Amino acid sequence: MNEPLHPKKKYPIRQNIILTCAAVIVNLAVIFELFYTTRYAALSKDIFKRINIGAMIIMVIIDLLVLLAVRTKKKFVRILSAITLAICTLAGGYAGYVLTRVDTNINQITDTTITEDVNTSLVLYSGTSGAPIMDLADLNGRRVGYTTETKNAELGIKKLENEGIKAELVEYLSYADTFTALIDGSVDCAILPTMYWSILANDEGLQPYIDDTTTLLSFKESYTTKNDDGVEKDLTKEPFTVLLSGENQGLADAIILISVNPVSMRITMTSIARDSYVPITCYGGRSNKINAAHASSESCLVNTVEKLTGIDIDYTVEFNFKSVIQVVDAVGGVDVDITKSFDAQCWDVNTDELVVIRLEEGPNQHLDGQRTLGFVRERHAFPDGDFARQRHQQEVISQIISKVMATRDPNTYLRILDAAGENIKINMSTSQVVNFISYAMGKVKRYYNPGNIAGIFDIVNSRIYGYASSLWNESLKMDLWIYRLYNGSIKANRDFIQRNLMEEAELVQPADVSWSAAEGYSAPAVSRTSYSENEIHDSGRPSAAPTPGYNPYPTPTPTPKSTSTPEPTPKSTSTPEPSETGTPEPTAAPTPEPTPEPTVAPTPEPTPEPTPVPTPEPTPEPTPEPAAEG
Repeated sequence: MNEPLHPKKKYPIRQNIILTCAAVIVNLAVIFELFYTTRYAALSKDIFKRINIGAMIIMVIIDLLVLLAVRTKKKFVRILSAITLAICTLAGGYAGYVLTRVDTNINQITDTTITEDVNTSLVLYSGTSGAPIMDLADLNGRRVGYTTETKNAELGIKKLENEGIKAELVEYLSYADTFTALIDGSVDCAILPTMYWSILANDEGLQPYIDDTTTLLSFKESYTTKNDDGVEKDLTKEPFTVLLSGENQGLADAIILISVNPVSMRITMTSIARDSYVPITCYGGRSNKINAAHASSESCLVNTVEKLTGIDIDYTVEFNFKSVIQVVDAVGGVDVDITKSFDAQCWDVNTDELVVIRLEEGPNQHLDGQRTLGFVRERHAFPDGDFARQRHQQEVISQIISKVMATRDPNTYLRILDAAGENIKINMSTSQVVNFISYAMGKVKRYYNPGNIAGIFDIVNSRIYGYASSLWNESLKMDLWIYRLYNGSIKANRDFIQRNLMEEAELVQPADVSWSAAEGYSAPAVSRTSYSENEIHDSGRPSAAPTPGYNPYPTPTPTPKSTSTPEPTPKSTSTPEPSETGTPEPTAAPTPEPTPEPTVAPTPEPTPEPTPVPTPEPTPEPTPEPAAEG
């Protein structure tokens, strides 16, 4: 008679076992998540303490409910315990998802291994003599040029070997040299980046030949490289430097040397024009445009900037187009003053293609990420060319810093981390990043003006100035445009950075200052725009070669039409600026060289007319070093 009662007694026992096991799992999950978050505890010790206390209270409540359910055997208590466990399980699962999301992104950002796609093309020139080249097989026995120590060369040579092509490989020091060899017939085919015409667009002498080139084959491959680890420093106490570079098709589209003093909270941002003609360390010290250093490796760019400026670089930050768009969108956009309407060369991250968007002139224009990218990359539309681009880049960086420091929305931080995860690489350790952010947030908390969080940082922008110059190309028998830096500007920026780093630097006697409390004070510029130095033009030109008139504002020749390139050359205007000079003052320095105006000047140089006239005083040096030794 008592047997039917046994199943009813076993049923609560099974419930108790299930509740107990669930409680144990929830307890272990909470403990694991608390332990997992300790690496980020430095961001906010108060918040971390509250989270720990709250989690412990929840664990105690769950355990008490389960204990009561087991001991009292009341159905109501069991149901309440089950509901509480279910809610805690869901909450813990979401917390685990968020933690995993944060941890994954931070690990990607601070990971020193970088994976990038290298797009390469085999390029032909219509004027090449010999049998026509229609496919890869036609390259057998022909001469193929490549640029030394570049990933494109490695990939192109590998492609030829895999296809069984027996070609004669010819090595050159730069993409411009490789392209020149293709034009003058030294090689029959050139291994170049797929975006080669955009890379070479700044060389005025090469532009007319770009229309006559075709691509035989394009291909890409992913490369994984490892950057050197940054130095071990306490970023909350010791000043440090960061080289910020924007990567585009293997070249450095933006180069900014940043110094940070965590004690004074002063940040200096020094822009270097990407066409600056300087000695490249991995090219054996031979001079070339500085953005070509990145085509070899990031370490080559770091070493080159160190040699140029005399500043040791502690860390590197590398970003791409996608990161700019997504980070700006994550912080809600930026507000900028657009001084001239122009067609911005933007980028669609979904289709990975060029998008041209019209940006209208006006103050305080709100831009999303896509338009911001076009804004910070434009130089042709502005009178000061590349200097305007450098100024816009620094302005956007300052706004992003301000918005990140001011936000209190966790979702904003998550969006920023998602945007940065795969697209920004920092060779700092996770603990260094977390500790510095925590230190800065602590400063923000004590700052007297919460409405202007950016004011906690004293951000000083500067740039290394130079002048438009030219370099004789023997193969093409013409001058190619380059940008030489003033030694005085290099030194002025170096001294300023060293003072911020609390290193020994030459002290400059300040000029008299007139200031009124009723007016704002603007600090003097770090560097002058020009210096009384011997400017070098047409270096390497043979004495018998005619000297064309020097015009620092050449009219660019339109480049081939393309919809898959991020930076086509815009339509020429009546007096466009040079591609990368951004020289703010059209008047040349007081040197024996001619003035920039296309008028006859009483100098040894001929008039700007294209009629060849022998130079009265040929340059004796074949290839003098640029003014970039600091």
